[in-house]
Amino acid sequence: MAHILFLTPLLLYVAVVVAVTLTPRSQSEDSEYFFAGRRLNSLQALLSVVSSETSVATTVVFPAAGLTGGYTLVWLLLGYIAGRSIVALFYLRKLYESSRLTIYQTMSAQHRILEGAYLAAKYISGGVRYFVGGYALAQILTGPTWVWILVVAVCVAAYSLTGGLRAVVVMDQVQTVLIVCTGVFLCVFLFLRVPDGAFQVPSFVEWDPTKYTFAPVLFLGGAVLSIGSHGADQDLLLRILATKSYKAAQRSLILSGFGAAFLIGIYLTVGYLLRYSGVDDLNAKSPLADYVMRGDLPVLKGVFLVLLAAAAMSSLDSTIHSTGAVWKSLIGSKLPGRYWSSFSLCIMVGFAVTFITMEKRHPDFLALCMGSMNYINGGLIGVFTVFTFFPKRLNGAGVACGLAAGFLTTTVCEWAFAHPLPWTYTVLLSSTASFLAALLCGFVFRPGPVAAGADAASSLK
Repeated sequence: MAHILFLTPLLLYVAVVVAVTLTPRSQSEDSEYFFAGRRLNSLQALLSVVSSETSVATTVVFPAAGLTGGYTLVWLLLGYIAGRSIVALFYLRKLYESSRLTIYQTMSAQHRILEGAYLAAKYISGGVRYFVGGYALAQILTGPTWVWILVVAVCVAAYSLTGGLRAVVVMDQVQTVLIVCTGVFLCVFLFLRVPDGAFQVPSFVEWDPTKYTFAPVLFLGGAVLSIGSHGADQDLLLRILATKSYKAAQRSLILSGFGAAFLIGIYLTVGYLLRYSGVDDLNAKSPLADYVMRGDLPVLKGVFLVLLAAAAMSSLDSTIHSTGAVWKSLIGSKLPGRYWSSFSLCIMVGFAVTFITMEKRHPDFLALCMGSMNYINGGLIGVFTVFTFFPKRLNGAGVACGLAAGFLTTTVCEWAFAHPLPWTYTVLLSSTASFLAALLCGFVFRPGPVAAGADAASSLK
């Protein structure tokens, strides 16, 4: 009976994946495969964005942060809300009104430089999240992490390559329901088991400037990081740009900050309550998965297994969809987008497997995830900010120098010291260096055209 209870949630989820694979078939046109014909409503876009960005990080990383730091990450969440509001108010309109295949074609005539940088950034940051999902699945199901990385890849290929963005959005909505319901249940379950008098008021502010949770820098880091992830990232912007109107896009983007904060807050609470679980030697990098697997509730184990699988799949389907569009633009290919998404899936598997050997350098998965994003994201944030506020000053030299400045600054912060600098400082330093380098080149060199010239390979069919 215990095995039946454990496997039932997984079998139900597999049935959902099969149903989604067979139902929302996407046409080959780029406007349909990548943008769902721009017919998403605000709620669909909101749920899809929140699901994709919180996924594995929410279920694995944030309980660990709540266990060790309480609610000090609340300042990161406030930064997320502020950063997305800034993007919605100042950055979004130019991108939404464009009909080009990638946002980088809109930003610069040298879009291939930006697209190449984006691919590098996405394979690094997406590869980390994908690896974390495989790591957590291996905790529950045992066996090598790379095996579960491959299993997730096969499942994602089944529905995302046939149904396009429509199928991805449907699965994201399923994922959102799973992650909210499971998180609320875990909060109640753990709270009821806190011994009388044991509960203490958690910490909300960290004033130690040597830590990445230092409140002022954490807020600024969250805001800047959110500008990069929701303003200069093809991945999450695909859902926003696929909405029916600019107002709907704006609304979805702003509300996604509150939605993400709500979800992350639930799992920070789960992590904090784990302090009083009576288990002192939980896996520091993935305490929730460790706790669930030590328990005697097979249904909870099955639901949590499904949650981790769905989270890993949500991270991956989103990434290969956006990078597929960028590959098609970069190569100038006439092949349907799903071919390039398939190519990108193979690359993602390679990056995820690579991170198996790299995770020991960082003290926790949050530092690994956030630190890995800064190599290219800092450069993209700086270039995108120049494009938004000083468009006539953005040229090819500025794009190249901005990306180089962001990459070099992050490299120094990550490798020049015995331990990497806190990622919050790194993202601020790398994005600032990129912005200054790109803007300076706009004054030194003759500015070029802001947007790429119209050509058949650069626009939506």
